[in-house]
Amino acid sequence: MRRALAAAVVLVLLGTGLVAAQSSAPTPRTYLLGALNLLRTHSMDRDRVDWPRVEAEALRAAEGASTFSETYPAIQTVISELGNQHTKLLSPAQAKAPLATTIAVPSSRVENGVAMLTIPGLIADPAGERRYIEAGAAALRAVEAQATCGWIVDLRDDTGGTMWPMLTVLAPLLGDGVAGSFAGPGLAPQFWTVRDGRSWSGERPGTEEVNPVRLSRPAPPVAVLTSRVTASSGEATLIAFRGLARAATFGGPTAGYATGNDVFDLADGAKLLVTSVADVDRTGRVYGPVPIAPDFPTQDPETAAGEWLRTRGACA
Repeated sequence: MRRALAAAVVLVLLGTGLVAAQSSAPTPRTYLLGALNLLRTHSMDRDRVDWPRVEAEALRAAEGASTFSETYPAIQTVISELGNQHTKLLSPAQAKAPLATTIAVPSSRVENGVAMLTIPGLIADPAGERRYIEAGAAALRAVEAQATCGWIVDLRDDTGGTMWPMLTVLAPLLGDGVAGSFAGPGLAPQFWTVRDGRSWSGERPGTEEVNPVRLSRPAPPVAVLTSRVTASSGEATLIAFRGLARAATFGGPTAGYATGNDVFDLADGAKLLVTSVADVDRTGRVYGPVPIAPDFPTQDPETAAGEWLRTRGACA
């Protein structure tokens, strides 16, 4: 998940920066030192590491490196020492965003008064984010009039990416107000809010696009489906529904990446994703690198969710 808005890449959050070494043309050594400095400065797990020892070992391991990529194993070793699986180094090929026309987008269907909105993961450039939000708004609009019993939000295949377009798509179901926040060592809380049809990160809009859909039945009951695949931004999207009396979760535990990454562009086009914060729900409960258990564990979450919605007295 990304914490601030930036260009493209994996897992939830934004907040980009350039790793520039001491000159405009870094050497493999200064490239490595720059990456280690980002990990030491921004990782929420930085206090677990003996940095003088780790830095010395990394420099020895990369001694003689003639290309930036030859320093990757040393950087990966330091990431392993931090012990957080959400912190990652992406090669230039891995960091490249897919074409906007190829990304999965939200979809919907409705049966017996229960509307289901499927929210996939999202790694995309601005054009892809725009397509995702437009598809999400169209999916909502297509079933909204028939959603007399409530909504199912299906996050079972939401592998993460950028959380803000997901929250903008779901803005009509979440309603205005605080949806969650990030908390990290020495940092003031950064709140996620929904207002005016889109998500916000603090006082910055999370997306350029606004979701124009307004529900004819506001504040509906919502059943959220999760699985072991639900990760990162998918977990943040789940957490945005936590604490709502009209929402409940069904299915299996999530992947256990309920944390936020700062994303840094490295000099060769690689990206360093540094886990810097933990997700917090609207009640103040702090999550982290452990799976989130559903309210109702079940092998058949769609059926259980539909039955729960019909007990809410929402069917017209």
